[in-house]
Amino acid sequence: MDLALYFRVLWRFRFLVALGLLAAFALAALSLFSVSPSGVTYRQSEVWTANAKILVSQEGFPEGRSITEQYKFVIDPVTGKEVAQPLFPSSSRFPELAALYSALATTDPVRAVITKNGALPGSFVAATLTSSDGDALPIVVVSGTAASPDAAVATANQAAVGFVEFLNREQARSDIPDDLRSTVTIVEQASGAMLVVPRKMTRPIFIFLAVVMAVIGLAFVLENLRPRVRPVAETAEPPVLRRTA
Repeated sequence: MDLALYFRVLWRFRFLVALGLLAAFALAALSLFSVSPSGVTYRQSEVWTANAKILVSQEGFPEGRSITEQYKFVIDPVTGKEVAQPLFPSSSRFPELAALYSALATTDPVRAVITKNGALPGSFVAATLTSSDGDALPIVVVSGTAASPDAAVATANQAAVGFVEFLNREQARSDIPDDLRSTVTIVEQASGAMLVVPRKMTRPIFIFLAVVMAVIGLAFVLENLRPRVRPVAETAEPPVLRRTA
């Protein structure tokens, strides 16, 4: 590779190369930014996500007790006899409710409560939290997704608050006694967001390189069409050899 030749050709067509570099920068920037009367904005949006956590439990905080097999005695209305009634359900009941509430959180009735005071700035999903061993926990994770960190946090918190309000309203409407209600408590509000999909720089880089290579190729095409003729340096005449007697 004759680097001197390359640099010589590029220098000869330096104005063309300079214009090509400016065009490459401009086209790459236009593929990344959008210019409008309202200002300059990115063409691609980032994707941020934030999580809020809801604990599914019951009055009496059974998760804080070492023994949950406790009973109270009530009168059976059929037999009239005193029977033992458990104060707390089995340990699998709350994870089952968490799975149910995760599916319920994205239904239309819940969305109506969530958005009654304004539309969400993003979208959300809900899922059951699992332990490191893969066991389901009685915790619903509400994940908000949006184009900015603040919008993702606001989406997660608004959805979590709306679901709690929906469940409390439905329990009150059904006249469920307090000691028989499941409780949903926001134990962790969304406070920070994580970037999950950054803006891709592949297109601007590709456009920049493609334009630069095209300009360099054009410079060499013009060089071949209009080669510069260089004078050949004059050489000294060879010495004349004389024969001596």
